[in-house]
Amino acid sequence: MLASSGGASPDGAGAFTLIELLVVVTIIGILAGLLLPALSRGKALARSAACASQMRQLGLAARLYADDHGDEFPRSQHSAFTHGQRTWGPAVAPYLGASGEAWTNLFNNLYHCPADRRQTPWSYGLNVYFELGPDDDYRGKPATWRRITDVPRPSTTLLFADNASAADHLMPNFWSRPEDAADLAATRHRGRGNYAFVDGHTEALRLRDVFDPASAVDSWHPFQP
Repeated sequence: MLASSGGASPDGAGAFTLIELLVVVTIIGILAGLLLPALSRGKALARSAACASQMRQLGLAARLYADDHGDEFPRSQHSAFTHGQRTWGPAVAPYLGASGEAWTNLFNNLYHCPADRRQTPWSYGLNVYFELGPDDDYRGKPATWRRITDVPRPSTTLLFADNASAADHLMPNFWSRPEDAADLAATRHRGRGNYAFVDGHTEALRLRDVFDPASAVDSWHPFQP
């Protein structure tokens, strides 16, 4: 008589049992639990890197603008209209490849941080210190820093930062403690914010690294003691 084959018998012998299926499902669940946080961290890091790259391009565009406009920084909504100038958004757009009315297209890419979930257009804010004049309220008046060459510490003075407000600028001249920085998106990138400095470099830093009066830290104010 012929020997029987090693295949599954008609009564289901050799098929997965319920316990085996539960073990497989449990293993898959454990693997998913391990992988999903890693994927989430990877996406967050990618968004932060893209944001920093965009901010670096904004800083470069502002410097190119200054090269063509007497070494002066572009203005924001804080003072541009008063002085009959364009705000920094349309002002630096030609240096980012967008001219005329097409500058608003930048709200869909370079002007919008991938980690910013808001619907407001301005993911980034210009440091308003570069627009202040003798009539404004700020420490160090009547000194002004309208020109890049007026900034004594370009490598440690902030130009752009992650913005939490609906405006296109940040007003650290009114801050006296870290809690006052409500218009700054200081924790947008896993507890840090992205910052562009006048010299062109960007860094992801904690709020206390750029503003902590108790420790004499203020990277917003261009004033050189």
